[in-house]
Amino acid sequence: MRGRDLLRGGFLLILLLAPLQLGDFQRVLLTEILIWAIFAMAWDLMYGYTGMLSFAQATFFGLGSYALTLSILHWEVGLLSAMGLGVLTATVAAAFIGYLAVRVSGTHFAILTIIFALVLFYLGLNWRWVTGGDDGLSLTNVPELEIGTHGFSLYDSMTNYYFVVVFFCISYMLIRRVTDSPLGKIFMSIRENEERARLVGYNVERYKLIAFVIAAVFCGLAGSLYSLTTRFANVRLLYWTVSSDAMIWTIVGGAGTLHGAVLGTTLLISLTDYISSWFENHRIITGTIMVLFVIFAPKGIIGFVRSHRLRRGVLASR
Repeated sequence: MRGRDLLRGGFLLILLLAPLQLGDFQRVLLTEILIWAIFAMAWDLMYGYTGMLSFAQATFFGLGSYALTLSILHWEVGLLSAMGLGVLTATVAAAFIGYLAVRVSGTHFAILTIIFALVLFYLGLNWRWVTGGDDGLSLTNVPELEIGTHGFSLYDSMTNYYFVVVFFCISYMLIRRVTDSPLGKIFMSIRENEERARLVGYNVERYKLIAFVIAAVFCGLAGSLYSLTTRFANVRLLYWTVSSDAMIWTIVGGAGTLHGAVLGTTLLISLTDYISSWFENHRIITGTIMVLFVIFAPKGIIGFVRSHRLRRGVLASR
């Protein structure tokens, strides 16, 4: 446990010091990585801990993005209030979609979440008067972050970065608190054997819905932060393939670990950014990496390292 605390402390120290050594472009890239890491952790809570392969997480990400953008553009609400509306919109949508989706399992659940995501996506395309369609909406006037009598502008990349870091750390601690709690153990029992969990008396549908809604809270938060950082909301954020990106990041890093989701997100987004600068079809390379991990390291980087350490420990004890 002490080793883990040291690693987390070291990672936090890196987060705090890294932007001081980076230019504006690299700082914004790192900010976006942290936002997508929140999204990936939420997806990991669904799949890695509860065993639910959901593609509706993009819906909640996009709804959080649009709710924040529309509330600032049309209602001129404050920064934190707009973020709260983004999270609330995603949560309400998840409660409705989840109530219907959790009644089925496995492949049927995955397909149903894709259908819901497609319905919301095409509604977004057709309701151009709300979403701006393919053109999206520009967030032209981001409110200042007010702390006491001081106001801080998120147009400053350094301020925006530390603002996101705060929410990233809060998200990690809250999701970790859930996974380590008795509720998290119930989620994992459903992942391991849904029928056995049902036989011992758990209301499986209820707990799956709880996991679905909790994950949506953080997806909505990530969507809100994304629009604050990019100052933009686009209907493409609602498309189900956004969820598949989180799936790739999480599986490569190691599903069911949270830090695996963060690691996979960091590595693959950084790699994609580097490759895309000289190779247009960069998804071919990231797709190849995904295939290799599924074949040779199905438990991801974290799982591979743990297995290697376990083998070394067994050999050392002989």
